Amino acid sequence: MNTEELSVIKHIVPDITMLDTEERIVLLAQGKGRGELYRDISEVISWLKAGNGAIPFVMFIDLENINIFKWDSDNLSEPVCTLNTAEVLGYYGLKVSDEYISGRYLSSLTESWLRDLVHHGKSETPPAEEQIASIGLLPLLKDGTVQPEVEIRIDPKLRYIVLRYYYPQHGTLIF
Repeated sequence: MNTEELSVIKHIVPDITMLDTEERIVLLAQGKGRGELYRDISEVISWLKAGNGAIPFVMFIDLENINIFKWDSDNLSEPVCTLNTAEVLGYYGLKVSDEYISGRYLSSLTESWLRDLVHHGKSETPPAEEQIASIGLLPLLKDGTVQPEVEIRIDPKLRYIVLRYYYPQHGTLIF
């Protein structure tokens, strides 16, 4: 299959992509820092719609809240879980009083938290673990991996999703 010929209905480049053990998408996430106008929650919700069930969860992180949306919820525009950003990410080093916090920095701290939910490397009980379990996300994260720098293309008939992995330190593209 030539991915360049793929008819794309949605081109997605999230800050965080969580994959399960079979490299299927479990969660896409994006952070919005202080002063970043170009990122908003509607873009993240559009990822759910474009995936048509192939993307089970999306997350939007800003300085106030971590909003998690689920494909099979009654209303895609309403989060199934809202967490206080400072309470969750403060454990991983977030200081909301810092003058400038980028969306990428929020996403980086969120990656640490997600890894902790999977591997319990920093805490036996990571922040908000119960809430993540109650919405059905925690079991999907089990043994999963965080993949930064991913481009996702979705086939219009939803026969497949193409993931392209980028490794910025080498500038190479891996299929």
